[in-house]
Amino acid sequence: MTGVAEGATRAGAVRRSRWSAALRIVFEFALMFGIAVLAKQAFVAAGATSYPNPLWLPVIVLSLQHGLTAGLAAAIIAAGLQFSGGLPPALMTEDMYGFIARIAAEPMGWTCVALLIGHIRSRQIANHAELEAELAERDHHSAAVADLCHDLRARAEMLERQIAAHGQASAIDIAEAISALDHAAFDDFAQRLTRFVVLMTGAAEFSVYLLRAVGLEAVLQPAAGHKPAADVGFDDPLFAAVVNERRLVSAARPADAALLGARGLLAGPLLDGNVPDRVLGMLVLGGASLDDQPDDIGRRFAVTAAELSRLASRIGLIDDWQLAAAPGRSNGHRPPAATPRADSELTLQ
Repeated sequence: MTGVAEGATRAGAVRRSRWSAALRIVFEFALMFGIAVLAKQAFVAAGATSYPNPLWLPVIVLSLQHGLTAGLAAAIIAAGLQFSGGLPPALMTEDMYGFIARIAAEPMGWTCVALLIGHIRSRQIANHAELEAELAERDHHSAAVADLCHDLRARAEMLERQIAAHGQASAIDIAEAISALDHAAFDDFAQRLTRFVVLMTGAAEFSVYLLRAVGLEAVLQPAAGHKPAADVGFDDPLFAAVVNERRLVSAARPADAALLGARGLLAGPLLDGNVPDRVLGMLVLGGASLDDQPDDIGRRFAVTAAELSRLASRIGLIDDWQLAAAPGRSNGHRPPAATPRADSELTLQ
């Protein structure tokens, strides 16, 4: 339906463009011949001989402007205006052939000028139209190539993530990533956290949420900057699934896909290692498709979530520091704590 509407809109715009072009040509004809007729009448009123005839003006100008067809039309109109008051009287010294030659000289001249100038101008107009069509076609091809490059780049990134996900990461790599996280500073923590998550899950797009007064508050999303994701409130079904039920929500299941929406492909709780029933937050993995994820993504997700749970307090501290460093976004203060809803009291204990 959208394509039909766009086609109808485009057709209407083309029709309006044609009508506007036709009205503009008619206006130019009226203007040029009006000026020529007024000039001719002024010469007649002044008793001066008007040569060259003012009707040459619209013939030449319209031929130069619009080409052969407009030039011939202008020549015909000029001839009609020339003899609109009747044929001039024959001279006593000229015969019939001389009379015909005298009265037909200017109309023939107008026609020849229209043919010559109009033909040259029509060729120029046709060449210009061909160049415009060629340019439009090349622009279309360029846009198609740009879209293809964008798709190929996205495909390459997906394949890189897939290779990273299916590749067997060595224990040394994982140990180095965990050690780098432990020694990370505020400015490179997100980068090292991203490396660890990619190493474990193959998903470069992820979001970390912490359980706070507003519900599950988005505190970190390195792929798109600091805190770009929307918070998950207490009344959100995803909150109940992750915090209350403490289960892994996967887009592979239709019901879970409805819960996730456009927020990601996998979501699961960050559990306190000392109090297993206590939920600290949530980890959400994004991506183009679940096919990009490794076959054992559930186990990898659990290991990653366990490590992030250990770092939850540090992630929250970095979030508070970044909020304080950007008072224009949050006035340097977080909303005062509120009592969580009753349905999550057991989880918050």
